[in-house]
Amino acid sequence: MWLDNEEKALSNLKKRISLCSRGITMPEKSNSTLHFQSNVGFAGPQGTSCYVGNAPGDHSNQISLSIFPKDHYLAQYALSTEWYENNDQDESGKKEKILCVKNGTYLKRVPINWKGTLSDGRKSNILSKKRFHAYGTFCMGNYWYCRHIQQNEGCKYCTINLSIEKLNLSKWMRDKDNLNYLKLAVSQNSIRSVTLTSGTFESPERTGRELLSLARQIREETGLSVHVQIEPVFDRSLLKELSEVADSIAIFLEFFDENVRKKICPGKARVNSQEDYRKCWEMAVSYFGWGKVVTSNIIGFDEDYDVILKGVERAAKIGVVSTIQWLRVGNPILGNMVPSYIGKQDEVLELHQEMGKILVENSVDNISFKNSGCLGCLGCQATREAVKWARIASVKIKSKLFRQLSRPNYAQPGL
Repeated sequence: MWLDNEEKALSNLKKRISLCSRGITMPEKSNSTLHFQSNVGFAGPQGTSCYVGNAPGDHSNQISLSIFPKDHYLAQYALSTEWYENNDQDESGKKEKILCVKNGTYLKRVPINWKGTLSDGRKSNILSKKRFHAYGTFCMGNYWYCRHIQQNEGCKYCTINLSIEKLNLSKWMRDKDNLNYLKLAVSQNSIRSVTLTSGTFESPERTGRELLSLARQIREETGLSVHVQIEPVFDRSLLKELSEVADSIAIFLEFFDENVRKKICPGKARVNSQEDYRKCWEMAVSYFGWGKVVTSNIIGFDEDYDVILKGVERAAKIGVVSTIQWLRVGNPILGNMVPSYIGKQDEVLELHQEMGKILVENSVDNISFKNSGCLGCLGCQATREAVKWARIASVKIKSKLFRQLSRPNYAQPGL
């Protein structure tokens, strides 16, 4: 029984890693474009939210998945797909068509009602669509601007500036507008929680205060749980106030491998050391609670996985959840870079397994959907699957050890 469960969990983890790391291409004669988030704006998850399962009609899990056009330079590494005609019928009465992926999974896009009109008469369309992430997570921010980019020290994977340059958007979005978008989304879709993220304006403290104001209004007007994301702050009163209106907080280090961090995130690395992050994490845990503070490690730059795991363990021991994020393609600075993990599938699997065990052993493995924002979603990564596998493996090891310790010892000293 244990073996069967562990094999299934390991198989699901392998499939998840292949989907997240490689993405998919659509079948021939399908309308296929690189998803909006992947090449214009923001540094969050890329791709389209889909149901993903081992059988047609399995809607128990979701994934935020990259879909590459055939002429994209990463399409050669993507998983191919074909249409599968399900017996279920769609709204028009026709048999439902879903995608079957080469690795044996089935995909169906999560339906989103994103066409609507705001209270002032403006259409929401694409401006609302890109805010929908997996598992009913609605993401929005107040600053489409970053002080590090302004100082030519921006993170080399981030494309937040492209939102302004290509779409002619304002660098700042009013709380009123954000709330209008959220209320429209809630009126037409099942929203589980809200993630508040932002570029950093003058300082993390000012940005934090702005997010605090928005989070407070969201709780008062919608009652939804809120997850906030900020750079390190050391104002205890700010963290305390945030914990009173938000259920969890993300303070992303981005890379535990310091050599990579300095190269890819020069601004963040110059302003805050890893020890600064640790101090901020400890303060945040004291207010938000154990397992309610999260950080991330982006992979794809040929980083040292052993260094990552040591960082994951240090963070876990003070109550911080670590997640593995995939390199986000689309920033012209990186050009046609092929992420290093594409050729390291076995090593990436082991990285996730070891990370999962660390999270479970330190009780920072609460992956319940009841958690707020990204912490309750994890739809753009394989952390949830790694934890599920590690839980089974951990119980199996403990059960085996218990049986060994309980076994009678008939040997007598001296005989």
